[in-house]
Amino acid sequence: MANAFKLPYLPELAGTFLLPLVIVLLCLPLRNWISPTDVAMLQLLWVAWQAQQYGWRWASLTTLVSVLILNWCFVPPYYTFDVHDASFLISFVVMVLLGLLISLLSDRSKQQLKRLRYAMSQTRGMYMLAKGLGQRQDWQKQCGYTAKLLSRRLGTAVQVVLGSEPKAVASHAVLAVGTPAAAWIVVPHSFLSSHPTLLHTAQSLLAQSYARLELSDKAQQDRVTAQLEQQKAMLLRSLSHDLRTPLATIMGASSMLADPELQLSTEQRQQQAQNIYQQSQILNQHFEKVLELSKAQLTTHQIQHSDFSSDDLVAGALARRGDQAAELSAYLQCSASAPLKGDLELLEIALANMLENALRHGAAPFELSMGQTESHCFVRLSNGIKSAAPAARDKGHGLGLNICQAVAALHQGKFELLTQSEPKLGKVTAALEWPL
Repeated sequence: MANAFKLPYLPELAGTFLLPLVIVLLCLPLRNWISPTDVAMLQLLWVAWQAQQYGWRWASLTTLVSVLILNWCFVPPYYTFDVHDASFLISFVVMVLLGLLISLLSDRSKQQLKRLRYAMSQTRGMYMLAKGLGQRQDWQKQCGYTAKLLSRRLGTAVQVVLGSEPKAVASHAVLAVGTPAAAWIVVPHSFLSSHPTLLHTAQSLLAQSYARLELSDKAQQDRVTAQLEQQKAMLLRSLSHDLRTPLATIMGASSMLADPELQLSTEQRQQQAQNIYQQSQILNQHFEKVLELSKAQLTTHQIQHSDFSSDDLVAGALARRGDQAAELSAYLQCSASAPLKGDLELLEIALANMLENALRHGAAPFELSMGQTESHCFVRLSNGIKSAAPAARDKGHGLGLNICQAVAALHQGKFELLTQSEPKLGKVTAALEWPL
């Protein structure tokens, strides 16, 4: 009930009428020792404070009240508004003019300070928005950060809506982000008119960030396309080398067996038949690798991520090389079981080819380490170098390396061969890494 009878502008009224009277009453006992000019200086000091706190209108009214109270109490004849000395009239006019000038200048400085603080606040908000958008590479996170920052800076609920344009609300304005619109900023009309710079800057920064993300995605797609083209070229070179060589051997051996004029002994015929059988097996292995590589390249948009253990990966890879599994298991040294994440089938294909290359071109033992860090998973296979074989596996022509590179590319990772060629410690490490 007490608040219902509270007078409006009570502090301003008290400062305008009560404080000038208090100043004069405090100085009244010293009237015989101080001049009215001294009291006027004290009153002008209060006028300056009043202008700084409540504006020039209240300060101007305080000046007029101060002049009247000064004339009443300090100018003879006392306690009247009569002025017998013209010099006092000049002092009063000067005091009024000074009070008005102080009021206007103080109010102007107050408004400039207010505008400066507003500009600094807007600049800080724009800086924080630009910095926050640069630190976030996900479009949804950028929109969420923008809505949170604008809501905190404006002191009201601001929404950033993705997708289609939200329904129009009479009390809210809708700002489109980008052309065509990728998102919509929904803000009350009153805050749009009071903070246009910050809101339009947020609209522009979001549009630029969306365009930058689109360019980044397009660049990534172009890089993937270039990698696929490079892999196709490598595949053609591998096919020309790995398939034609056994095929030529088969054709030569079979032509010898089919030539009626060529007299071959039983041992020679058996030898040529053995050559045909061995080269046929090599061709069959190559065709299986081609099928594995085709599967890896055809699942670019169908990769299935799952959680599994490194033991499951090793077991699946050995099962894919059944004829070599026993020999590999005898020399394979695996690290402790660790959790992994990725496409299990594709990773089994890659590890099977890594093990096959190590068995064919490397020296035992084969050290296999697998695991994951905070940012990526890894599979590393190390083995010694055969004294009679060069360090580079498959001599740069094998399909197994292409398959491992294709699987790494599908997981947005990398595959590389690392060679350590110190005397008596020669070692080759095949490393496959991909992000989580």
